[in-house]
Amino acid sequence: MAEKHYPGGLHPGWRLLIWLAMLLGLAALMGFAIVRLFHPADGPFLDPLRLTVSDLLGLIPAVIATGVMMRLERRTWRDYYWPTRDLFGRWFRRGLIWGFAAISADIGLIALAGAYRINGFALSGAPLVQFTLLWLLASLTIGVVEEFIYRAYVLRTLADAIGFWPAAIVLAVFFGALHYFTKPFERWEDWVSVGLLALFMSLTVLRTGTLAFAIGWHAAFDWGAIFFWSGRNAGEYAHGHLFDTTWRGSIHLTGGMLGPEASWMMAIVIALLFAGFKARYPAARFPGLAVHSADS
Repeated sequence: MAEKHYPGGLHPGWRLLIWLAMLLGLAALMGFAIVRLFHPADGPFLDPLRLTVSDLLGLIPAVIATGVMMRLERRTWRDYYWPTRDLFGRWFRRGLIWGFAAISADIGLIALAGAYRINGFALSGAPLVQFTLLWLLASLTIGVVEEFIYRAYVLRTLADAIGFWPAAIVLAVFFGALHYFTKPFERWEDWVSVGLLALFMSLTVLRTGTLAFAIGWHAAFDWGAIFFWSGRNAGEYAHGHLFDTTWRGSIHLTGGMLGPEASWMMAIVIALLFAGFKARYPAARFPGLAVHSADS
């Protein structure tokens, strides 16, 4: 039997551990330096500027760690599905449409059940323009950063080791657990919902070969949920949300303090997402022989 060749001469498990060690080490050093130099004050979680800056700072260790491993493995950014030439191309634009449609369907189902009502605008004039743009920037940043950290190097390397779907499931469970154990007011519904949406993001990578769709989807979904439809997240309404809204009914219906992504209505939306995307894009484009065989 021929010996398997690994990029950089290292098993994927070791490569992933090296990447994680660099990521966590750099993040800890940056966090220590920022606290010592700037003494950042606590503020609302859902502030668009705070989220943008925080996520961009979190991206730096991931980019450095991935760049180092890319040189070691003699790969390119596109080998980790990063859309270097078409970040805002057709897959991104399709992701925007699917993402906003998904959160709108969720809100629509909640409204049909009588649990959501728009009372009027919460913003007008200059603040309306300001916060619309700020939340567009924050949502895009969240989409770029979270997809790069959780579904670029990690997904490719873990898939090299155990196959695509096992890797996608492991990352989906981890992503849901990260929300559950690090955010306030969490319930099992949000873990399941976030985990299944992470699994859907992996499906889009499998079928498109790029993270562009997932980035657009993630950005549009968050912008729609937090700003446009003005739902809560982690117990807060966004600083500068569009509508004055009323949420009435069971937390299972509205999502409660966690917002509409924790509503049981999301189960219907997620099922439609998987079925619709698999029907619309049936062919796998994910690189790697082991991955193609896993999807066959």
